[in-house]
Parts: sequence; structure tokens; C-alpha cells
Amino acid sequence: MPAIIGHLLIVVATLQPAATSWTGKAEAPIDGDTLRVRDEQDKLHKVKIQGIDAPEDGQPFFKAARDHLAKVTQERELQVTELGKDAAGRTLATIRIKGQDLRIDILSAGMAWHQRSVVEDPVLEKEERGAKARHLGLWIDTDPVAPWEWRAAEEQRKNQRKPAAKSTQQGGAARGGEKNIPPGRP
Repeated sequence: MPAIIGHLLIVVATLQPAATSWTGKAEAPIDGDTLRVRDEQDKLHKVKIQGIDAPEDGQPFFKAARDHLAKVTQERELQVTELGKDAAGRTLATIRIKGQDLRIDILSAGMAWHQRSVVEDPVLEKEERGAKARHLGLWIDTDPVAPWEWRAAEEQRKNQRKPAAKSTQQGGAARGGEKNIPPGRP
């Protein structure tokens, strides 16, 4: 049985694409976990740092998180390891500066949440807990709302604002599902 499991692991490992690494310079942060990075071939990439989630535009600490990312990446060489693409077409990646994982800096400053649903990492977990215990960054709030919860609430609010579909009076469907009955008829 262990031999079969070993063979399956080899097959699974060969099916996953190898991570691509490259170096670049930060151009502009989009928010606290996404930035534009220009590689050595002068190509601009929109990079989402995998495993963390920073406040969205409209949330408290959005600007502070974005400014923190700008400050720690400005004029620095970034080692980007691509892990894939997300639904929005952004490059999912980890980023290192002089060998140090950028996620650790962001989490320890209290500028993002560890996104456990994407990456389970005890080091990231520890950094988030430490910032929370010290009430740093977004953890100064007594009950900060995680970005994934905020996005879900925003989507729900957006759906509630959409006008209700107008019922038609053709085909017997009128308001309340009643049939279109001419006046004076039961």
C-alpha cells in the first residue's frame, strides 16, 4: 500500500505546474495585498500576494495597508514566485525581499489577515496572532471585518439594490401570480 501512495504522489506532483520565479521592481500598490511589478524584461504584472487578504477599498485601514505595502516595496528588488492565476487574471505569488517573505512583514504590522482558506501556514498564523495581541494596524479595532466577509456583504447589498424583475401581463402572469381576468368576470 505505501508503494501505491508513493506512486500517486509522484503522479500528482508531475501534474502540477512548476512555480516560476523572477525578479522585479514594485511600480504601484493597488491595495494592501496586490501590486504592479515590472520584471527585468520590462513587462508589467499585476501580482496578488497569496495567503493574505488586506482591507478592501471602502474598509477601515485600506489606505494604511496600501501605504505600508508601498513603503516596504519601494525601490526594492522583489523575488516573485508565481503560483498561478486567480479568477481576475492576477498573478498569484509569494514575494521575498532579501530572502524575507513579504507576507510576514505585512501580517506582523497588522495590515492584513492570514487567509487560512488559501494557505495554512503556522508562521503566518503566528504573525497574525502577534499583531492582534499587540493591537497593531487593523487590530486596533475591537471587531475588524475580514475582507472576504466585507466582499460578501457588499455583493449582498448590491443584489438587494437591483430593481425587481417586472412581471408581465402576457401569458396570464400578473402581479401576485394571478391570471389576467377581464373586469366583470369571476
